[in-house]
Amino acid sequence: MTVGLKTKARELLDPVARFAADLGISPTAITVVGLGISMIAGVALARGHFFAAGVLVLLGGLCDMTDGAVARAGEGGTRTGAFLDSTLDRYSELAVLLGALVYYLAGPGVVPEPVTAAVIFIALGGSLLVSYTRARAEAIGVECQVGIAERPERLILIIIGTLLGPAVFRIVLWILAILSHITAAQRIHHVVRTLSHGNPPRDNFRG
Repeated sequence: MTVGLKTKARELLDPVARFAADLGISPTAITVVGLGISMIAGVALARGHFFAAGVLVLLGGLCDMTDGAVARAGEGGTRTGAFLDSTLDRYSELAVLLGALVYYLAGPGVVPEPVTAAVIFIALGGSLLVSYTRARAEAIGVECQVGIAERPERLILIIIGTLLGPAVFRIVLWILAILSHITAAQRIHHVVRTLSHGNPPRDNFRG
């Protein structure tokens, strides 16, 4: 997502975040609620209720955006909160794509689509690699917020696809599969290029 859009989103969420912080609602609680909503969205997708799933994914995405804003409006974020936020985001995306997988393989009235199932698997793998490359890069001291399909972009695509139904969502899955791996490749290239100008400690290259 462009810096301008991120800034605009933060401006819109700031009043809500300040209100939530004043009520004593913790960012982690919002993160957990977002995960729960995403899991329900996955169940809705599995049952073929795409529009309802799209609304739920949108609500889960708003929780994902709000938890960070609440942390900034309150006493600031913690390392524990940041870790839980990042980790539960992965589970949220997994829940939604797993619901789609169930639908395209065994949904009500659906002829199983193994090709679409494979595309979902590839998209999920790309999503995890986008997250992993950033986490691994930052573990060795390299900033890695680059790429054309970070989580906000992927979330927007999922929302659009689910709201417009299974035929459009099938196309969105192909786009996600391609863009997520392009993003992972961009991050790999960025890290390798950055490290080529330095000499980080050898101990950082475990795992």
